[in-house]
Amino acid sequence: MDKTQRIFTLSGLAIVLMLGYGLPSGAASKNAPAHVTLSSHVAKAHKVAFKGSYKGSIALLMVGPSGQSATSVTVSSVSGKGTGTLLGSSHVSASGSAPAASQCDTLSGQGSLSGAGSTLKFKVISSASSQGCATGTSTPTSVTVKALVKVTGGSGKYAGATGTLKFTGSFNVSSNTSGSSENDAFSAAVAGTLTVK
Repeated sequence: MDKTQRIFTLSGLAIVLMLGYGLPSGAASKNAPAHVTLSSHVAKAHKVAFKGSYKGSIALLMVGPSGQSATSVTVSSVSGKGTGTLLGSSHVSASGSAPAASQCDTLSGQGSLSGAGSTLKFKVISSASSQGCATGTSTPTSVTVKALVKVTGGSGKYAGATGTLKFTGSFNVSSNTSGSSENDAFSAAVAGTLTVK
């Protein structure tokens, strides 16, 4: 047997051992077929195009030195109803914050979409792609929001879900004076692709 044949023979033996192949005991022939049984079931993941729209209220608290313009905004709650893929009639809830330093500021926060016995949890990806932008430099003004969110988990139809969604929305702000709080109407659309099991 030359060197090349020995390498192929040893490699073949190594592959057989690694994969758990073997000849049945008492096999009479070198060419007897190997038998492999896979006992575990693997759930296949698949892509789902997610789309939803929601309306509700957003509660804001302006934070900063008393009597001055706010230096940050806390979104103590977002609560709304609408519809979403696989969720049907559903509810959105969230909280977050943003500095109030510029006309456009980076957002942070987390939330969930829930309905039909399923929940999808998400966290805002803090970057230039996630901002709240005021139309004007003084209040009252309207604010548009765009945010990329990372899906961090789910339950029901969304158990083990992963992916990224894009939120777009808007609301109006009456005051930016530190210490003031308000509840404003908001509307939002959500779209993206999820991987679910």
